[in-house]
Amino acid sequence: MSSGTSTTGTGRAPATTPTPTTALSHHTLDAVYYRGRSVVDDILKPGAKPDFVREAMFHIFGRAFSEDELTVVNAILITMMEHGFTPSAISTRSIYMSAPENLQGAVAAGLMAVGSQFVGTVENNARLLARIVSTPADGQRAAAEAIVDDYRARKAPLPGFGHHLHRPDDPRAACLLQIGAGHGLDGAYVKALRLLSAVIDEKARRHITINATGAVSALLGEMSIPVDLMRGFSVFGRTPGLIAHIAEERERPSARFIWELVDNTIPYEA
Repeated sequence: MSSGTSTTGTGRAPATTPTPTTALSHHTLDAVYYRGRSVVDDILKPGAKPDFVREAMFHIFGRAFSEDELTVVNAILITMMEHGFTPSAISTRSIYMSAPENLQGAVAAGLMAVGSQFVGTVENNARLLARIVSTPADGQRAAAEAIVDDYRARKAPLPGFGHHLHRPDDPRAACLLQIGAGHGLDGAYVKALRLLSAVIDEKARRHITINATGAVSALLGEMSIPVDLMRGFSVFGRTPGLIAHIAEERERPSARFIWELVDNTIPYEA
């Protein structure tokens, strides 16, 4: 059977599947190309100043990010890199203790914890902001109120808001929004975030902080990053932090202490 065809098993003529293509990379005997540019002759050529974040953004999204955007992306990635002994860090240290020959497995274990409850909540918040932004201006407050009412009725935490460690405000969020404003990223998504924040405070009758992931989702929205890819920035930013936890685990181990602490603290109960 020729490549790119399949049969249905019903006697009908085989269906033809279009041959897939890629625009990311190709190679010759003496060159490697990223999106049509030679790694050696274009990106790493003499006199060039290689910039990993710049090239990563171009490779992922297929467009050149402006200097303002790159400044904000760098700030986002630095912010997402570390937050102490979070579930992702504990997972990485535990797996590294169990399989120290498998650094990548330990990092992967930590990245598996970048989800809808921790670190990866950027995506959750972004979907709410997109609902507000897509609503005509005269209906945006009502849209924000509907969102808050829904979460309050379900007694569910509203993604992008609140933090169990930072009160009254998450300092990272304030800093990121300030950086964004200083680089021209203070448009519809940031306004939607601030509107949602005001409604939350009014209905809760107290101040609830915008957290770092809330600020990140608004800034990524300003850069037209697809919502379904936003969690990638959490993965990208958190990876060096997890490698740092492995590096520290080698010199100042804590995984066994955590294991023993849990084992000794949580009693057996039939």
